[in-house]
Amino acid sequence: MPHKIFVALTALIAAIPTASWAANSDLEQRLSEVEERLDQAEKKTILDRILLSGEYRTTLSTFVYRGPSPNPYDLTDPSDPLSRRRISDTTEEVWSHRFRLNLKAEPLESLRFTARLVMFKHFGDGDAPPFIPDFAATRVPRDSGLRFDQVWIDWFMFRWLALSAGRIAYSEGNPNELRENSDVRRATWGLHMVDGEYETVNLTFDMTQILDNLYLRLFYASWFNDNDDDVFGAFGFLSSGTDNLRIIGGNVELSIPGLGRNFVQAGYYYVPRFRPFVIPIPDPAFNPNSDATHAPAPLNDSLLFPSKLPDSMGAYQNVSLLVELYDAGGSGLDLFAAGAIGLIDPNGRGIEYELPVPTADPSNVVRRSRPFLFLASEGDSGTTYFLYAGARYTLPFLTGPKIGFEFNYGSRYWISFAQQTDQLVNKLAVRGKAYEAYLIVPVNDHIFLKATYLHIDNDYQTGFFGPNPTLAGSTAPRYDQRIHNFQLVLNATL
Repeated sequence: MPHKIFVALTALIAAIPTASWAANSDLEQRLSEVEERLDQAEKKTILDRILLSGEYRTTLSTFVYRGPSPNPYDLTDPSDPLSRRRISDTTEEVWSHRFRLNLKAEPLESLRFTARLVMFKHFGDGDAPPFIPDFAATRVPRDSGLRFDQVWIDWFMFRWLALSAGRIAYSEGNPNELRENSDVRRATWGLHMVDGEYETVNLTFDMTQILDNLYLRLFYASWFNDNDDDVFGAFGFLSSGTDNLRIIGGNVELSIPGLGRNFVQAGYYYVPRFRPFVIPIPDPAFNPNSDATHAPAPLNDSLLFPSKLPDSMGAYQNVSLLVELYDAGGSGLDLFAAGAIGLIDPNGRGIEYELPVPTADPSNVVRRSRPFLFLASEGDSGTTYFLYAGARYTLPFLTGPKIGFEFNYGSRYWISFAQQTDQLVNKLAVRGKAYEAYLIVPVNDHIFLKATYLHIDNDYQTGFFGPNPTLAGSTAPRYDQRIHNFQLVLNATL
């Protein structure tokens, strides 16, 4: 009997490794299957938090231009660099197209990431101006490359406080949505304040515990002026010696009870030191007829760059108000009105250039560094005005076609942070008047057609800076310019 028990135990012990190996193999296979399923679930969870969408727009435009020649050497008086010859030109057909790729992700409930890539170019054309400001990087037609016009994060630190940082969607500010077949209210500044691609840091305070739909937003922007001698960027932290352009501001948003869906935005911002930019100007001594290289500017020495930049050209502050009302009284009529007052305090310091000094011998060009560009109210009271108003009516039939009209006016020294749009012009920075009428025809939830007529009646030269008033009579000299734009748009949301 003991012998039989011994034999049985020996056989059982011998069988244990085989059984264990088989069990481990089966367990490993099952774990692999579970891991694969978990990976799929995790990927699905991540993808559920990432939203990808796109938008394609093709545009056909016709322009009629009446105004100063864009050629800086097309002068009526060779001794006066501002005496441009007036021209009349009609561009019968301009095709362009724009593609946008939108990305939104929420890896955490308290964190949201937003970005948008943009391609914008003319049909069959890859040329672009040699100087395109960063805050209009995707608004000037050039090649088929993709560039970010928006990329930022929202960190919801507390229920009542959010921190946003990056290239914020200022180009999406109200009331732009009316022209884009939408009525989505944007949590940003209105177009009457800024319309461009700017990097800022924002704090948004949710104050609805105090008053329904009450929000306070504070923002800070800083534009670094690096050392231009470091052309390869090896020491990108070195300063040129000119202070940063800092902008500090904020706005308050709330809704007015009893008026339906609406909101009011009151804003303020302050620029304590308006620093200059590196702005090339035409060289008054350049003779285009003697250019043997035929190279584009600035390779043909036709442009002058600043010889000296002051630390500050003065200060600027702005107060504004925007009121917008959707579907007033259930009538299908959307309305908005905005206004701003700017106060400019120039310090009399200008951007200097090596300008030619008149001599008895024209062949002997003597140059001297002299201030040429000043903050745009030098010699004026420093008070500027801006008005912007419009309406859109949704017709109660078919797919709900919409007709709209907008008007804006800027005073002689109005300073605007608005950039060129896909209409190839910039009406909100005009020192004069602009009128726009449009018809939107939705085809379905993804496609709409739009026909637009825009008339710009510009009276004075625009921009942050203007020529020396002793040479031009004003930092915003007369600039009699008329632009008519007829536009057809096909817009598809993907």
